[in-house]
Amino acid sequence: MYLRNSEMILYFYYKNFAFTIPQFIFGWYCAFSGTSIWDDYYVSFFNLIFTSIPLMVKALLEHDIHYKYDS
Repeated sequence: MYLRNSEMILYFYYKNFAFTIPQFIFGWYCAFSGTSIWDDYYVSFFNLIFTSIPLMVKALLEHDIHYKYDS
């Protein structure tokens, strides 16, 4: 259980990291004028797609492994 949670936490961390670094670089390029590199719809769909779909896929495809012991 803890491995699943840690995988998802790392996934969300790197997803948000990959989303904000280009915004920071764009802000540096535009002298931090407040303009955004991303459209509002893109921000909404990015969070919807890259947050909900991997969770659903992981929940549907992952299952516990039950080992048989010979003893």
